[in-house]
Amino acid sequence: MNVETMKKQGVQEIVKRFETALLGFIEDAQNRGVEINRSDFEQLVVRAASVYAKNYVKAHGFIQIFGSRKLSTIASIYTPQRFQAHTAIRNFESVDELEEAFSQDLQRSNHSKGNNLVGINIANEESYLMVLGYPANGKTTFLKYIGWEALRYPNGKYKHDLLPVFVPMWKFCRLDCSRDTLLGAIAEEFERAGFLNPMDITQWLLSQGKLLILIDGLNESALPQKYISKHLQTFVKKYPLNRYIVSSRLVSYQNSLGQFLEVDLHPWSDLLIQEYIHKWFALRDAQDGQNPQADHVSEEAQRCWEILQHNRVARDLANSPLCLSLLCLLCDRRYSFPSHVSGLYQQAIHLVLEEQVLKCQSLDHPDRNIINTDILEIFLIEVAYTSFELNQTVLSLEEVMERLRIVLTNCKPSLQNLDVDFALRVLQQVGVCQIRNVLDSPIGVSSLVFSHITFQEYFTARYVYYHQKTAQIVPIYLSDRRWQQVFLILAGMMLGNPETLLLAIEAQAANYINTAKLRDILDWVDQVSTHTSNNFKSVTKRIATLFIARPRFTAQLASALILTRMLSVANELHKTLETNISFEQIFAADLSLSLAQALDFDSKTELNLATQLCQHLEQALSPLCFDRQYIDFVSLSNNLKFLEFQVPSHDQPYEVHEAFRNEISKIWLKSLHLPVELNQISYQEVESLESYLYANLLMVQCKDMAIAVSTKTWQEIESRMLQRFALN
Repeated sequence: MNVETMKKQGVQEIVKRFETALLGFIEDAQNRGVEINRSDFEQLVVRAASVYAKNYVKAHGFIQIFGSRKLSTIASIYTPQRFQAHTAIRNFESVDELEEAFSQDLQRSNHSKGNNLVGINIANEESYLMVLGYPANGKTTFLKYIGWEALRYPNGKYKHDLLPVFVPMWKFCRLDCSRDTLLGAIAEEFERAGFLNPMDITQWLLSQGKLLILIDGLNESALPQKYISKHLQTFVKKYPLNRYIVSSRLVSYQNSLGQFLEVDLHPWSDLLIQEYIHKWFALRDAQDGQNPQADHVSEEAQRCWEILQHNRVARDLANSPLCLSLLCLLCDRRYSFPSHVSGLYQQAIHLVLEEQVLKCQSLDHPDRNIINTDILEIFLIEVAYTSFELNQTVLSLEEVMERLRIVLTNCKPSLQNLDVDFALRVLQQVGVCQIRNVLDSPIGVSSLVFSHITFQEYFTARYVYYHQKTAQIVPIYLSDRRWQQVFLILAGMMLGNPETLLLAIEAQAANYINTAKLRDILDWVDQVSTHTSNNFKSVTKRIATLFIARPRFTAQLASALILTRMLSVANELHKTLETNISFEQIFAADLSLSLAQALDFDSKTELNLATQLCQHLEQALSPLCFDRQYIDFVSLSNNLKFLEFQVPSHDQPYEVHEAFRNEISKIWLKSLHLPVELNQISYQEVESLESYLYANLLMVQCKDMAIAVSTKTWQEIESRMLQRFALN
């Protein structure tokens, strides 16, 4: 069904669905003492439902492909995406939350989801779905596609008769934290459509389980992730009959949503990349007013695909739908492909700005003819950095226009007469940002929003580079996962001196090791890793040894989980350097032991899990060939087996089981010659250790993103990673 057919036929179907969903609402209101005129109410529902459908299609049924002048329907560009189950470690605020998530996982394990899940299928199967992925890899497009299919019920591919409500994170987070923010954001959508008593209608629809709630961009929250996660869990428990799909970047998602199934977006296969390229060129011809000729489209798409095949770097970039669109644009305009993502954004954005400015300069208007790409780029850089630093994704148009006026006053006199309104319209036509009027704005006034947060991150990185702010932002934002992409893009921009960024990260990382206990851990890791006989790099030896030093048998569940998650960061760091060791079984054993302690499993189970962990550590780390004077897993295993004769029975008091757990801990520390106070590590120290490892991982990723890095400088940095001497 195309959009025109939707307007003529589908709206009536949606009106009927609203009427059905609101059956009983008047009676419920009257029971609460609220008088509603039935005739007036029914007429308002017809009008408001029609407006809601049109508003939804206008806001979420279209997508603007960068570089195009017109919007495309979401169905015309969407390429079926696949997922795999996500298994990373999350934070839980309580044992009750952990048990709930564990119970949900057990139920799902009865019908394993597998690792090649079709997006629409998993959306139909799961009531609570968490979609995770890397930047710009299609999370928003997926949510919009599912919402589009739900709106078209029963003709769509979404098989549940639910009314979709799309809630971008800026609407969720802009409301007063003391209020039910998600409820307010949903009610606002119905209020905009003209529904009578929108808050009451929202609560009715939620209580009846009539909504599909699509929450996009959890990582873009201006509020703490812990608060947002808790708020969502509370909301879902209050209104469990509805279905929910939430999206977030992987790196930002650290607090579990409990009962939600977590899935990762797959990287695109060659087949999907070719399909998307074909759709892109077909839409290009259609938007240019041409009748897309199948042979011509296929020829152009095939040419683009063949160029990608011969350019390995560009082919790797094509795994992101946004980047693939930019690559198609450059190919269509006969431009060469850059060698990194920073260059891709710069080249594509500058190209479209130049084209749009050239069109504007042909107009017979003096204030418009002076517009140029330099002014527009300076403005975008200023606005992006100012808003990103304040954790804003939406800016009031009044503030934006004032910022542009300030930019113009700093320009030479011949450029200061530029029509500000006209400049903003040019930027919107380019597709980098969008201007929303009062009715469509999420902040109640006319506003400007970047069309994709990656564009905001790109221009933020440009500001940092041009204004030489690297040394200033690293100490402030290094541990903030929201700034990860800014640092990576920045590394690609620094063609002459990426070493300054790497050295700044290294210096700040050292500050996270800020207690004697943390220094002792790295001291032990450094000392033990030197007593191995293998050809691994020194840094990879230290990373592997950290898996032994990881504090265990801690009393707090939150600390145990974040310690396991910390090792997942160490694992990612290991993968960027070498891939000779697999830590997967260690992860599983560590998590099982932590859960057993948190849930007070019986002593025999805890001893068995500790023994299994010992075995997995020995097997996984055997390539390191530790000196048995320093690491002796055989001795540890024998000492743990000796405890089998001392396991307390089930009817023994709690204090006896607690003493037995402490005995396991003592044997573990003594047999492996670990620091005695290792398991008394505080939660703050655990967070600092994770931040330290994340900083090292980001440093390696920035090095990989950079075009050229001094071999000598990098070898020196790498030799100091996870080493106590680097902290002096």
